[in-house]
Formats: sequence, structure tokens, C-alpha cells
Amino acid sequence: MAIIHPYLTFNNTKETLEYYKEVLGATNVSRMPVAPAQAEQFGVPADKAADLTMHSQFDILGSTVMAADNFMQMEPLVYDAVSILIDLNSEDEAEMEKADAFWKKVIDSGTVKVNLAYEEQFWGGKMGDFTDKYGVRWMLHAQPYSKIEAMLNASEH
Repeated sequence: MAIIHPYLTFNNTKETLEYYKEVLGATNVSRMPVAPAQAEQFGVPADKAADLTMHSQFDILGSTVMAADNFMQMEPLVYDAVSILIDLNSEDEAEMEKADAFWKKVIDSGTVKVNLAYEEQFWGGKMGDFTDKYGVRWMLHAQPYSKIEAMLNASEH
């Protein structure tokens, strides 16, 4: 089975990882800086290589996201056509507590723009979304997984 991970590009991934740890509660954070021997390959001065990130990854509510620095010099970096959806089972009380705490922490940071408040939705789950200070749009979604399974099982017959 293939797994899809969002892979983001930032102008300063090292700084962004600190922000994501503080604001989004990122865990399992790992960062691979550019080694001085690779600096020329990446087109950067050797004395700045350690501050640059050739690969990183972190988890948000158990979902893995990856990131690296903007070595292709794309400007401006825009994410307005893509959102990162974090999906949780609304029937799992512990998951819902984590989701509610996540939302509160993010909103209390004062560093995000709320696009949709995290609230009950007509389809039987909760959803909200926000854009972080880097322009990345995050969606928090909690839905009853038993209903999804029932729909999938019904469609197979």
C-alpha cells in the first residue's frame, strides 16, 4: 500500500519546524541539514549549509508531513491550491480530545487565520480550517468512521 505524505517547501525550514512544534504541537521532528560537502551541489555557501534543510519530517496528530528548504528559489511560495487535511475518527473519544486540544492550541497562538471555525457539521462530524503564518492551509476534520465503513460495505454489494 502506498502512503502519501505532504512535502512542503519553505524559505527557512529550520525556523518553520520550531513554529510547528510550538503552534501545531509537531512531534517526532527530524531535520537533515545540508552538509558542507553538499553545499556546492545545493548552490549555497558552505558556511551557511548547516542552517539549511535538505529534508525534514514531523507528525501532526499522528500524520507525517515532510519539508525542505526552497532550493529551487521559487518565489513567492504559495500554497493556496492545496490544503493539508488531518482526519480523525469522531467516534473515538481520545482522538476527539486531541483534536479539540490541537484546535485550541492553534487558535490561542494568535498566528493563524481561521477560515472555518472547528464546529459540528451537517454530515455528522466536526470540521475547521486555518491558514498558518507561512500560508499553508490546514483542515481539521473528524467524522464517524463507522458510517464510512457502512457506506463502503454497502457499495460493494
